[in-house]
Amino acid sequence: MLFFVSTEIYDPAVFYGHHEYDLAITYLFGGFVDEFYEAYHSIIPKAPGFENRIRVYQLFHYLNHWNHFGVSYKSSTLSCMKSILNVS
Repeated sequence: MLFFVSTEIYDPAVFYGHHEYDLAITYLFGGFVDEFYEAYHSIIPKAPGFENRIRVYQLFHYLNHWNHFGVSYKSSTLSCMKSILNVS
């Protein structure tokens, strides 16, 4: 929910964290067009370990969705955990 006061916008769910955290959820639900990611990474290049960190950040979202929306996210959550641990 955003609150509008004058010409300023206040987001009551402010999050301070690594910039890659925001990208993690975009990959979960279809993502954006490739041009978005190319433009993003032309400004902020991928650092070593990017793919591994994205999976860890995605795990938070999977766990959150499992908690809020139920067992339909169980399989995706466990799959994400296994990929982080490199377990098949």
